[in-house]
Amino acid sequence: MNQLLLRGARVASVGAALFFVSPLSFAQQDDQDPLRGVDLDARMLEQTFPGFMGSGSGYTSRFDPSFNPAMGLIIDSLATFSEERGEEVDQFDLRSVEINLSSRIDPLGWAYLVAAFEEDEFELEEAVFIMDQLPANLSIRAGKMLADFGKWNTIHLHDKNYVFEDGVRSAFFGGNLNVTGVELHQWTGIGDVPVRWSLGVHSNFFGGHGHGEEEGGGAHAHGGEFASGAIDNRGLEEFAFTGRGTAQQDFGANGFLQYGVSFFHTGEGLVDRHDNNDDGIIDEEFGLGQTTVALDFTLRSVDAGARTADTFSMELWRNQRDGLTPADEIVGRDANGIWGFYQHDFSPFWGAGVQGAWWQDALTDLGSDWFTGAESGSQRAIFVTRNFSEFNRLRLQLTQDHHVGESPSWSLALQWDVILGSHNHPLDW
Repeated sequence: MNQLLLRGARVASVGAALFFVSPLSFAQQDDQDPLRGVDLDARMLEQTFPGFMGSGSGYTSRFDPSFNPAMGLIIDSLATFSEERGEEVDQFDLRSVEINLSSRIDPLGWAYLVAAFEEDEFELEEAVFIMDQLPANLSIRAGKMLADFGKWNTIHLHDKNYVFEDGVRSAFFGGNLNVTGVELHQWTGIGDVPVRWSLGVHSNFFGGHGHGEEEGGGAHAHGGEFASGAIDNRGLEEFAFTGRGTAQQDFGANGFLQYGVSFFHTGEGLVDRHDNNDDGIIDEEFGLGQTTVALDFTLRSVDAGARTADTFSMELWRNQRDGLTPADEIVGRDANGIWGFYQHDFSPFWGAGVQGAWWQDALTDLGSDWFTGAESGSQRAIFVTRNFSEFNRLRLQLTQDHHVGESPSWSLALQWDVILGSHNHPLDW
């Protein structure tokens, strides 16, 4: 029995030695050629960013609690009083509760996510990965995002200088242009003038929020809403293409002038479906297009000594959307729009300004002359802002809305925004 136990102990000791010696042997071989089996790009990446390929401070494991993205919560509440009557006026309303996360993913890029509770619904507004370490100051944005169109489209409403969205954007896009796709950006310069341009291709798009979207484009049964649809198999003519070029120049001692041009185009991305005999079955489908071009100008001047500032921003829009005649012929319908605002900051804590907009009906075929008054709408507002801090703001705004085909109406709104944690949205120029 003693000999048997002694023989078993020897076998166990030999097994243990093999268990510990074998990895050491392989480790010594790997030390002689640590990048064996790794391609040249990965080898260069490891030399540039030590630890990226797994050693040291590389990726976290599934059980590593060290991942800690920047987090923020924004509460946008609103009290409205209006001469109109209905369920959406004269009420206290929690307009949105927005959650945002952002984090560096690796040395090549980072990502952010924006989701919001609005009208008792939870909506993913943005989920974007940004690869910003490409050559020649190029970068790529991919995912669901607010499109790079104009100065203010990438800014969420609660971050803007006024309470309600401008009427031009609402008339032509239904709100902020939200897309799912890819955008290529480049930061460059002409002399001392910084310049940025972008080009994007998107498989889906809609304005404002996606609550009205249905599978197969069911929200477009009457062709009045701006949102992407599909007829049978999707083709490039149903995609949307966007682009923007912008530059910024110094203005005065502490100011800048920014100007840019943007475009949106889809060949047949909007869908109109007809039920000719009211039997609940779609008889005909029409792919409709839209092309929108916009010029934007923003001037900001700051008096550092007096701690005051002036901001003026304006956008000019030209829109063409396809429509159907009674004979089901597709025709292009032109519309113009202009909007802007001016704000004076008396101090870092107090500001006041005015906002105005005029636009034509995107679906009208009555002509496209500027300020004709035919099938057009307008918006006027005056607002006062009290910033208690960068995380706490009150705004009072008096607005007159004159929507197409309706009588003018006045409303008074009190907005209260509170920010908890980290908060920022990229690409604000």
